[in-house]
Formats: sequence, C-alpha cells, structure tokens
Amino acid sequence: MQFKMERQQAEAEEEIKRQHLVKNGYLAGAILLALISIASYFLYKRRRDALEKRKVVEFNAKVAETELKALRSQMNPHFIFNSLNSISDFISRNDIKQADEYLVKFSKLTRAILENSEKKWITLEEDLELMELYMQLEAIRLDNHLEYSITVDEDIEPDNTLVPPMILQPFIENSIWHGIAPKGNTGKIDIQIKKKGDMLLCVVEDNGIGRATASMDTKEKSSLGVKITTNRIEIINHMKNTEGSIDMIDKKEGLRVEINLPLELQF
Repeated sequence: MQFKMERQQAEAEEEIKRQHLVKNGYLAGAILLALISIASYFLYKRRRDALEKRKVVEFNAKVAETELKALRSQMNPHFIFNSLNSISDFISRNDIKQADEYLVKFSKLTRAILENSEKKWITLEEDLELMELYMQLEAIRLDNHLEYSITVDEDIEPDNTLVPPMILQPFIENSIWHGIAPKGNTGKIDIQIKKKGDMLLCVVEDNGIGRATASMDTKEKSSLGVKITTNRIEIINHMKNTEGSIDMIDKKEGLRVEINLPLELQF
C-alpha cells in the first residue's frame, strides 16, 4: 500500500515537472516569437524609413531639376538671340527710339525672370505683367503680326492670387513660335483666367496652324516645355495634395490649352 502511494506521488511529481517543462517551453516559444516579431518590426521600420528618405531625396532632386529646367526654358536661347538681333536691326536702321524701347522691355523681362527664379509663387498680377511684356517683345519681332488679349474674371483678385512663376510662358511661346509665326499673317493669343471651385483655370488659346500641321521637329521642341510644366504641376499636386492638370484641345484653327492650378491666396 505504501509502495503504491509512493509510486503515485512520484508519478505526480513527474507530471508536475512535465507540465512545468511544457509551460516553460510555451513561454520560451512565446518570448522567442515576440523577439522575432519585434526584430522584424524594427527591420521593416528601418527599411521603410530608408525608403521614405530615399523617396524624399529623389523628390527633392526632381524639384530642383524641374526648377532648373523651368528657368532654362524661360530663358530660351532662341528668344534671347532673336531679341538681341532685333535690337541690332533697329540700330542698323537708325531707329534708336524703337531700339531703346525694345531694350528697356527686354531688360525688364530678363531681370524679372532671374528674380522670380528664386520664388515658388508670385502674384497673378505680376505674372500676367510678365506675360504681356513677353508678348509685346514678340509682337515687335513679328512686325506687329501678333495680337493678344488678357481677361481675368471679376471674382479673382490678381494682386492676392498666387501662381508659379512663368507657368503659362511655355504655352504662349508655343503659340507664337509654332502656331502663329508659321501662319504668315496676323495671329492672336487669348489668355483667360477663371475660377473653378478651389482651382484656378488658366487658358491659352491661339488661332495658329495647329498641332496637326506643325512639323515633327516643332512638336518635339514644344513638347519639352509642356513636359517641364507638367512636372512642375505634378510637384505642386504632391506637395499640396491637389489635382492640377494640363489639357491640350485641338481646334479647327489653332490650339486651346487649359492649365488647372490650385487656387492659392496671399492673404
């Protein structure tokens, strides 16, 4: 009887030991799993942070590259060359008054472009003044075979509304160089600024020869300015979580470009 009780006690002690081992095994497994999970999380977080940092670096590089390209596109070498050529032509014809007027406008435009190259935004009023100055110079170069109009809706405050500097310039340049100049007679550019909800709609419309008639070389040159401006708008969309866009609409005669920008106010 006593032997039986001792055996039962020994078996109970063995069972307790086994239960302890099982419990300790589960505990060790749980701790190991927790450590693996923690290590995996920190490894994932480290990789994610590294990826985010790389994305930020790549995005900043894209911003810098796009801004540099935008500055270069605004200071088109052909425009500078033709402007200086026009001044030289006026002087050779002894038209000092016209040469002086052209030089003053050209100097004012180039100075403003360089000053604005450091700015992310300028007022709509300032930008439209630059666009008008640019078109005045091109009209003189084309022997006044260029007419233009600028219309701003009454519910827009040009001196309080902000836009990226020279955002319309590539499209105006395309209209002049690739739409109106090849036409051979007087062409017109209409610029319209409208408000659409929380967006600013900027329209550049011309009565030139249109994209279908333009040569392949012309299309490639014009697409560069469009690409740069598209990148600028993509950057704005990324930074401000907006849906800016560019739409190019072929007309029976000429081209209509619609640029949608987020409505930004100075005050």
